[in-house]
Amino acid sequence: MGTNYADDGEEVQHEAAIESLANETHRPVSEIRPHYDRTFSRLQDGARVRDFLSVCATRRTREALRGSGS
Repeated sequence: MGTNYADDGEEVQHEAAIESLANETHRPVSEIRPHYDRTFSRLQDGARVRDFLSVCATRRTREALRGSGS
């Protein structure tokens, strides 16, 4: 999976965000991951600074999931 992430540390950070969203929304990680990965990919395309990508991706994924009937 690590192709979207700059390094192993960044991958660990994003995996933790995905797991946190899954726990918060009471949905399986397998359902959250595709949403998060799509959001992250869109955000990283134009990002000059990657420090807050997980925060932004988490927030946008959460908002999208709430909008989808959660």
